[in-house]
Amino acid sequence: MTTTTLRLDEPLKRRLSSLAQSAGRTPHSLMVEALEQKADELEAQNAFARLAAKRDEALQAGEKGVEWHDMKAWLRSRVKAGTAPVKAASRNVHAKVQAKSPMKARAK
Repeated sequence: MTTTTLRLDEPLKRRLSSLAQSAGRTPHSLMVEALEQKADELEAQNAFARLAAKRDEALQAGEKGVEWHDMKAWLRSRVKAGTAPVKAASRNVHAKVQAKSPMKARAK
């Protein structure tokens, strides 16, 4: 493990200390968890952007896409089933949504 110094303004430091104490944790553990969550979020966003660029490139090259009415029906079925795609909390969530996408089915 390596050491990194974070310079926090005093109000934020007090907030973190208070929150950590009320949660029975250390400020350090809260900061590490927050950084891990942010890293996961940014990795998921980057993966989504790469996937979108790849799909856009395929569409621009003439690959058939998904018709709007098909996508709309798919999304409605996901909402009705309670499995509608939402903001990905991690790469695993993004991967699950991607695996069930009608884009995947059309590509085959």
